[in-house]
Amino acid sequence: MDHHQQIGGFSTSRGMTLIELLVVISILSLLSVTVLPAFSNGESARAGRRAAAAVSSLVAQSQATALGRATAAGLWIEPLSAVAAIDLSIAQRPEPYRGDTFTAAVSLTPPASPTDPVQLTFSRGGADVAQMAGLQAALSAPGTGSRPLVSDGDLIQIGHGADLFTLECGDLPTTNGTKARLRPEAGQTPANTLWPTPSAAGGSTTWHSFTIHRKPAPLGALQSLANGMAIDLAWSGVGTERFGPAPLAGDDGYPPMAGYNAGQAVAMMFDSAGAVAEVAFLNTALSERRAEASVPVHGPILLLVGRVDRCGLPYNPAPTEANPGANWQSADSLWIAIDPKTGLARSVPPALHLQNQPVTNARDSQSFVRSAP
Repeated sequence: MDHHQQIGGFSTSRGMTLIELLVVISILSLLSVTVLPAFSNGESARAGRRAAAAVSSLVAQSQATALGRATAAGLWIEPLSAVAAIDLSIAQRPEPYRGDTFTAAVSLTPPASPTDPVQLTFSRGGADVAQMAGLQAALSAPGTGSRPLVSDGDLIQIGHGADLFTLECGDLPTTNGTKARLRPEAGQTPANTLWPTPSAAGGSTTWHSFTIHRKPAPLGALQSLANGMAIDLAWSGVGTERFGPAPLAGDDGYPPMAGYNAGQAVAMMFDSAGAVAEVAFLNTALSERRAEASVPVHGPILLLVGRVDRCGLPYNPAPTEANPGANWQSADSLWIAIDPKTGLARSVPPALHLQNQPVTNARDSQSFVRSAP
């Protein structure tokens, strides 16, 4: 029987058979298995590129802010968790504090042993450092969210020496209860670092001028990475060290960085010439931006941008969507390398294979970063 019939000059046909309908459904199911994941992966890759571009753009803005300025500026990375960060901002050091008057000074009491902190006494009783010592109770009252003018972790330069020492202020700095200690994270030891001339026991007091370099803080509102992307703090780092935590499968040759504690903010600071001068690690309570360490930079800064749900994951020899591996195992992640001398940032995809063998550690994953022009 002919399946077609003429009705009013138009040709019509009957509907699909059940077999034809099942064939169409099978084809659509096959397409959903093959095409939709590719579409999803493409979206994830585009999200990664947009996030990396946003980070690189803010790095450039941070460097531009620092150029020609008396105080350092840089990139502030605010942690979402111990292993992930999605909020970024430009960071800036406040103006250095040299006391309230031109006569402000500090004296040193020798420590009991070379490794002990040095006792500091400011300004002949404190008349010249009232802002540092006298107004702190108002500035740091609980619940105000204000930053103390001078606090633990600030760096002090004494006299005309080039060395910077770390302040220990306790709850509040005082005229004769504040101390300074060496910075082992910057390589200072009693053998290679000399304290300025202390006051003689039972003799006259030796006074020095001083400059307190206050810790960085965010400048303006934080900007958030979108589409489920983040900076993976577990695998990001400086030079040959990562921020942590330890240990992680796949961290061969990429140990945790000394001085960094999981959950701290990271401030990457540029100097007035645009070079990366230091990286500071800070607690994130708004009322107390304490710097636990401020380290010099001896290699490129490497930030791994990837999916937030993969941040902190170790290497997985057989990653799947349900059981993923580290962010550096995925093609939709990107390494951002920041040159410490020029401050320039570039994005490079992770190396997934070397000499036709799967990459099994983060250092090999960065081979594109270190070899790309």
